[in-house]
Amino acid sequence: MSCGNARHLAWFVMGLGGWVLAAGPLPDATLRDQAVELQNAALTAPRPAWLEAQQARQAHWQRELQVAPLRPQTPAPAIQPSDVGGPDGLRLPPPPDPSPAPSPTDATVPTPTIVVTLLVSRALGEAALRDLFALAAGRPNVRLVFRGVAENESLTDFLRGIHRLLPRDADTALPNIELDPRPFLTPAVDLAPTLIATNAHGEELARVTGLDRPDWLLERVRQGARGDLGVRGPAVAIDEPDLIEELQRRVANVDWQAKRDAALARYWERTALIALPTATVPRERRLEITVTATAPVELPDGTRLVEAGAQVNPLDVMPFRQRLFIFDASDPRQVASVARRGQASRAEGQLPLYLASQLDRDAGWAGFRAVQETLGEPLYRFTPEVQSRFRIERVPAVVEAGEGTLVVREWPPEG
Repeated sequence: MSCGNARHLAWFVMGLGGWVLAAGPLPDATLRDQAVELQNAALTAPRPAWLEAQQARQAHWQRELQVAPLRPQTPAPAIQPSDVGGPDGLRLPPPPDPSPAPSPTDATVPTPTIVVTLLVSRALGEAALRDLFALAAGRPNVRLVFRGVAENESLTDFLRGIHRLLPRDADTALPNIELDPRPFLTPAVDLAPTLIATNAHGEELARVTGLDRPDWLLERVRQGARGDLGVRGPAVAIDEPDLIEELQRRVANVDWQAKRDAALARYWERTALIALPTATVPRERRLEITVTATAPVELPDGTRLVEAGAQVNPLDVMPFRQRLFIFDASDPRQVASVARRGQASRAEGQLPLYLASQLDRDAGWAGFRAVQETLGEPLYRFTPEVQSRFRIERVPAVVEAGEGTLVVREWPPEG
């Protein structure tokens, strides 16, 4: 017990004597002597065993939680009048709570959390990696880092291999495992395992090679060790290349032109085309596109634009000045026939638009460009939506406006 606390207890005892005198008849000499003896005992008694045990526990938890007090703990508070017992007199206060809430004058602040990075490699072997994963499981301040994947190994295969080594217990938290070449660079690390301790700002405090127990390095750092602590155990050469360098090597070895050509070639293999029969006789059909309003159409202010039952022909509002030529571009006869009709259409002031229902897949883009050169115009793919809208049944065919309707004409290809 400190002198300050002893003095507080003595003042309390003397105050208690005054309280007793004021509250009742004068005490006899025996009570006075007991009070004096208690005062002397409080001033000279050694620390109680429970206080020594409390300080030992407190120091242990400070190391575990990495909490550094701003200054030594202050002594326990003085005994208060509420600690007075019943009719038998005084009783000693109970031991303080092992983890009292810090007061403004007796506070502790946490030191920056120390993070331990364990640089590993699959060269350590599966058994060693299993042990390391189990060791780091559930420890947020410990991370295991690999430098990269094996040469020409996919990231999926790497992750699958790591997953096989993880703890299987459903109640066990998973370890922090990362794939990051940067911790291996400054200074260069070529041996595993290597432990590196850093503070909350990422600044290195200490490192050691050949050990895989984070607690060993944490204890040394708490004791003040800094810098490279050398090689303290067996280590193996890291066989995974730097991830960034490996990716750069793979990108540099890619033949992008070949991949582009292959992608273009696959386009015609996968493109959906519409196979339609070839017209054998001329045929003409008219598509009525007049729209009948089933309900009145009004503006937000109530102005009525269209009465119910009114009929509107879109061609009266927006004239259709194009001619759609639909044909099988893999048939040279249809290509030649459509090219002649398209040139005549342009001369008449009607813009031709060419839609291919079929193409020579084997000819690919070269065949596509050859057809465009014959037409002298862009070539587009004939889609199911266009087929449904204009009810195209045979090719070659042309769609144009005529007398308030859309006219679809089919003809047998010449030649």
